[in-house]
Amino acid sequence: MKICILEDDKAQAERMAQYLDRYHREHADFSYELERYARAFDLLEDYRGDADLLFLDIRLPDQLGIETARRIREKDARVMIVFVTNLAQYAIEGYSVQAFDYILKPVDYFAFSVKLERALRALSARADGPVLDIKTREGLLRRIPAGSILYIEVQAHDVFLHTGTEVIRQWGTLSRYEELLQGAHFARCSTSCLVNLKYVRTVQKDRVLVGQDSLTVTRTRRKEFLQALAQYKGGTP
Repeated sequence: MKICILEDDKAQAERMAQYLDRYHREHADFSYELERYARAFDLLEDYRGDADLLFLDIRLPDQLGIETARRIREKDARVMIVFVTNLAQYAIEGYSVQAFDYILKPVDYFAFSVKLERALRALSARADGPVLDIKTREGLLRRIPAGSILYIEVQAHDVFLHTGTEVIRQWGTLSRYEELLQGAHFARCSTSCLVNLKYVRTVQKDRVLVGQDSLTVTRTRRKEFLQALAQYKGGTP
């Protein structure tokens, strides 16, 4: 696991680093690598979308932590963000950047370990497939966990990844994504659409309801799609 700490207070940053080390000594199955930053600029300059967990101070000398989180989210929809703050009222803003939680300063080990444990459980629960590193048509680098994708469709020469909260447009082919997502419970309902089976709500005749969207199930793909769905749900294909 890769963890980043963005904290301009050296004593506070060192304290959290020591807490991580203590948690590691108390939990043999927890291993991590740590990167520490004192300035938002340095974190944003270095960030490559490969972190699992970010501890972000909300009040920084060069940029507010909320703004830093917004810019991180432009690159990485997956990373878990925990704000570190003096006042709980600042943490409310975290909802706008899908922050997972917040910790109040001064941080003590008990509070830190409880929040870390919650974050680790959540990370483990959502680890249900590979993470796709993609470059959008707009030139943004993004990390998208397979488990957050409802379906992928191709239109003309563009591929659209539907996550339920956004639609990400990219170059490529559906065959490439089908290959990348092998073993992640995706199946084609048509030549132009690849569906995450865990989001299938119902199939009626030539339509499949995925999340809130109704998609076409073509005649040539129907039998194979229903077999894949039955296997995923635990039925008989």
